[in-house]
Amino acid sequence: MRLFLVVLLTCLCVACTEKNPQVPANKNSDNSRQETDLLQYNKACLQAETNEISQFIQHHPTYAACDEGWWIQVIKKGDGPAIQPMQPITMLYSVERLDGSICYSSDTDGEKKIIVGKRQWLQGIDLLLPTLTIGSEVNVIFPSRMAYGLRGKDNCIGSYCPILCRIVIQQ
Repeated sequence: MRLFLVVLLTCLCVACTEKNPQVPANKNSDNSRQETDLLQYNKACLQAETNEISQFIQHHPTYAACDEGWWIQVIKKGDGPAIQPMQPITMLYSVERLDGSICYSSDTDGEKKIIVGKRQWLQGIDLLLPTLTIGSEVNVIFPSRMAYGLRGKDNCIGSYCPILCRIVIQQ
């Protein structure tokens, strides 16, 4: 009986001790420093993008900021019906960097056909189109988060690169 009590007390003492939580292998001080460096790099890239857009807007004051996060210059308001989600759209377009370099366009690649809201092209386009009418012609600056983001596109559009889209919605 005495042996049973000793074993029982030993088990209780061992079971009641609080163990330190296991630290995952990827949570050491080196990774913490890397995370800090990466966050600082991302903030610097986003600030550089913001500065690039601000400088462009200063030289092109006809662009208006939209609550959704893009800047728009309306060349021609369309006289057709409002564009609806899930509506097929055909457009002529040009995608450029803010320095004026054309990356691709309907002149070389043909007109673009998409279904609004299906994310068949840029996120910004899917958000923009329902604010327009058929026949509209607009120039829009999309920040990288609404365009090609961190990945960029081909060798023309780099990481954190805002783009200028010139769009004509076909009748």
